[in-house]
Amino acid sequence: MPNVIKAPSMHDRMYVGAHGNVSQAFTGVALNAAAIDTLVEMIQVEIGISLIGLRVNTDGLGSGVAVDIKLGDTLLAADIDVSQAGSQALFIDTVYTMGKDVLTATVKGASATGRLEVNPEYVVKGY
Repeated sequence: MPNVIKAPSMHDRMYVGAHGNVSQAFTGVALNAAAIDTLVEMIQVEIGISLIGLRVNTDGLGSGVAVDIKLGDTLLAADIDVSQAGSQALFIDTVYTMGKDVLTATVKGASATGRLEVNPEYVVKGY
């Protein structure tokens, strides 16, 4: 079974307000030698959300480090290079949540040390 790290943002709630407005949730975790295949739970995504994109920010997690980003069992982005400091805007196929799910990042390639943010962009559709 992989190691699981809960980001402090797992305690935050996503804004579920006026329908149709694009919103962004902010997450973040400081990793300290997180092993390959460590699962990092970033934030719980509420029911009735259309996830439309991701912003990935890092201060550089180390040579060869990448992450796979999932919402529940749905792969949103694979092998995202987070080895060096930078920000990436990722366009994804729209995913609608029929129930609550957790946005996760799985460490790949090498152990990871540094700050990782995976900020979902979404539209509240309701249910």
